[in-house]
Amino acid sequence: MRTVPRCVIIGATGYIGSKLFAAATQGGEVLGTSSTAASPQYAHLNLAAPADFVERNIRPGDVVYFTAAISAPDICASNPGWARQVNVVGTGEVIEQALRVGASVIFFSTDAVYGDQDVEFDESLQCSPAGEYASMKHEIEERFKGSAAFKSVRLSYVFSSEDRFTRYLSGCVRSGTPAEIFHPFLRSVVYRADVVAGALGLAAQWDDVGEQNINFGGPEILSRVQFAEYVRGAGLSDLRFEVVHPEPAFFQHRPRSIAMRSPILSRLLGRSPLPIDQAARIELASTN
Repeated sequence: MRTVPRCVIIGATGYIGSKLFAAATQGGEVLGTSSTAASPQYAHLNLAAPADFVERNIRPGDVVYFTAAISAPDICASNPGWARQVNVVGTGEVIEQALRVGASVIFFSTDAVYGDQDVEFDESLQCSPAGEYASMKHEIEERFKGSAAFKSVRLSYVFSSEDRFTRYLSGCVRSGTPAEIFHPFLRSVVYRADVVAGALGLAAQWDDVGEQNINFGGPEILSRVQFAEYVRGAGLSDLRFEVVHPEPAFFQHRPRSIAMRSPILSRLLGRSPLPIDQAARIELASTN
């Protein structure tokens, strides 16, 4: 166990970063970043041009959580120059400088670095990135491979009442229209609260975690159909949906199946990640 004097959340206003920021403030000093104007709560950081951000804001001993990125696979494919400037050039510059001043970095990556995988696997599987987004994430992982102060969290799809797919399903219920659900499309869906707890646990247990790359996925490999059924059973009882088979182009930038297991996450949490049917009941009860 080591004492962490301060956390720096890169992307503190984002989907994961905002919850991580809120949780980290309960345990000590935290600095968040935003790509909009600076405020007393957040420092301004434009990853396309990070300038002297590290020099002004990061101290020796800090733990830097790197949650910010251009994460939409289709955008990374259609505008690779801009996405690369943010996800590789600017991101790599900030990480390199943070490591140089003596900070540790927890980099949020993606399960897509493994490519299409129908058979269950853990962190020992060799990477085969699928799509521009995954390739960019893997490039950062490879750049800092072997650094004792760098760890990469490989996220599966992260569930909450605010995730994109659940918001889509909720919107269909409100409008009274059936949802269109792509199948087959399978992931080890993980609850956002477990991602936050696991990330904070990684910082606290850093010296006890020898692995550099850590899978953050849930306990079950879910299709979007199973996902929708869990959400319907948890509170969206009026949800109707129909199965749609995606066009082949949809899978040019994302794998069909990533059957990822996450044994290290269970160690960090001191328990198994919460099943998504249980997480859905928690999330939807809090929003109804």
